[in-house]
Amino acid sequence: MGSQFEHLKLPRIRNIELPRRSSGGFGGTKRTDVSEHGKQLLGQISSLIEPVKQKTSPFRLDPKLIFKIKVTEKYSFSDNLVTQTGLNVLAREPNKAIVVFSSDNELTEFKKRLENYSQIKDGPKYEYLGAIDELVPLEPEDRIGHLLDIKHVQPGELAALDLELWHTGDRKEMRKYLDDIADVLESLTSDTAPMRMSDSYIGDYLCIARIKVTDEILNLLLLEEIVKEIDRPPQPAFETTADYNLPISNFPEVVPPPEDNCGILVIDSGVQRGHPLIAPVLGEAEVFPDAKRQFIKGGPDDVHGHGTSVAGIAIYGNVENCIQQRSFDPTAWLFSARVTDENNKYDEDLLIETQFDEVIRAFVEQYPNCKVINISLGNADQIYRDGLKQFRLAAKIDEIAYQYQHKNIVFVISAGNAFYEEAESNEQLRTDYPNYLLNKSARIIDPATSAIALTVGSLSFGRGSITEPSDVRRQAIANLSGYPSPFTRTGFGVDGMIKPDVVDFGGDLVLDLSYRESLGLPKVNVLPDSVAGVSVLTLSKDFNSSLFHICSGTSFAAPRVANLAAQLFTKYPDASSNLIRALIVNSAVLPKEIPPEFQCKDKKSQSKQIRKQLAIYGNDSLIFYVQCIPPRTMLFYPKTIF
Repeated sequence: MGSQFEHLKLPRIRNIELPRRSSGGFGGTKRTDVSEHGKQLLGQISSLIEPVKQKTSPFRLDPKLIFKIKVTEKYSFSDNLVTQTGLNVLAREPNKAIVVFSSDNELTEFKKRLENYSQIKDGPKYEYLGAIDELVPLEPEDRIGHLLDIKHVQPGELAALDLELWHTGDRKEMRKYLDDIADVLESLTSDTAPMRMSDSYIGDYLCIARIKVTDEILNLLLLEEIVKEIDRPPQPAFETTADYNLPISNFPEVVPPPEDNCGILVIDSGVQRGHPLIAPVLGEAEVFPDAKRQFIKGGPDDVHGHGTSVAGIAIYGNVENCIQQRSFDPTAWLFSARVTDENNKYDEDLLIETQFDEVIRAFVEQYPNCKVINISLGNADQIYRDGLKQFRLAAKIDEIAYQYQHKNIVFVISAGNAFYEEAESNEQLRTDYPNYLLNKSARIIDPATSAIALTVGSLSFGRGSITEPSDVRRQAIANLSGYPSPFTRTGFGVDGMIKPDVVDFGGDLVLDLSYRESLGLPKVNVLPDSVAGVSVLTLSKDFNSSLFHICSGTSFAAPRVANLAAQLFTKYPDASSNLIRALIVNSAVLPKEIPPEFQCKDKKSQSKQIRKQLAIYGNDSLIFYVQCIPPRTMLFYPKTIF
């Protein structure tokens, strides 16, 4: 491989100390009250078993004993040790609680070990059971999702909800559970409350359904042991954009790329098929899965504009360079899947997981060169927190990537956009940057936590306003090239996974230092994307009035990386998806200038500062910034920009 890729220079890893991940297992101080503690646990398990035996489900669901093992703070309890007790680990929660189940209601093996531990019977001592603090049942509140907790179902409301069941590993069993629930909902339907299950999905790890129910039925479902979570459906978050008029005379004709060039599938709000810079490069555009056009009006064309903006960057990389050189040479084919309506909403009758599954199957199986999938959609209400389980859509993306591993697909996902809402003044917003990017509220969102995808954060161009360069009242917040965008979301991901993987240019935010303060208003006035120079230049859906417009957001950093991935696949068509991801990650470098808050000033603060850098810029090799892909074949971030 060295001779084949001699132009790739892999940097040496610096001699630094990284934060270590706990290896799990059993640790801590041995209990002194073993006998009494063991008897308490036996009493708790008995109190858990009896209600399950006696329970009759209105949904005809077989009872499962699902409960929490709460682990004492000073102990650890590995999955392997839990499994040895005869239990199956379903999830780990942030407060050191482990959700488990057993298909055997008697829990013979677990009770046997508890009896030995408590010295009721002779035999092995099983001292690791001392890590257990208590055994408690799951309550209805444990099954309410974050979005449903924010917005409860009101009396009289017929709510579209996502129902997730604990997956036992048996698909036939899970299918029966969903069928039984669907039958009961159908039997309870009425003209005023047409309850039903409109969609479902059963994978290797996920069992979910879209249901429409009243608050009374919701409360019954929250009592079911097999129910993992019920939540309101996610909705996509879009950045706003502004038209940017540039002279378009004398542009040469766009020549489509060679047929065997790699294609990029953009899953978004659609694409404007008639745009003169898109039409010659468009392989196919379709609406998924709304084939009858009952939900999404206007076909695959882009009503909102977000998808067209993302697509323009995906196929051209640096649109600004193309304009400057008056030359548009697309490097990748474009495929577009529209999954939202004119109001930027998902279909309330369909699972987004179903939509993505159908989209990817249709394009990947029909077009062998469709190998890069860009997703610049995110659910801003699903923010990752340490210890949380993987988000559903992110898990689905990982499942699809694994399912199609023989196709060597690379997913590229935007990290999402965060805004510092706590700022009470211009001064606070300016002085708190960039530290607020490490706030919990600025963590990455679903589906940016996907383990297999390349998650992309955003950097500032480091430029001020082109149209008003002398207006000191309008100042960019980051204002230096390579500084993180004020809206970028940061890591870490599930189990401390380093996310985002890489970063690229997505723009800046501009403060108007006069407008609101002149009115005596304390809040800052932010101009996120209406200032030329600080924003990303891309294609406009309203091409009859303007071919281009400007916008800012991680949504527009992600397709730059997708474009690089596509060019690599074109250069190395037999490469695996792992190789393409590795080439991108290992061709990235830390920006020359980073905020002082993230710099390593001495050995004492080195580990802490590097952790901050990892959370902001990416990746496992301590190199972050997509810049130095092979120059003979790639479009680069330009050293100087007009």
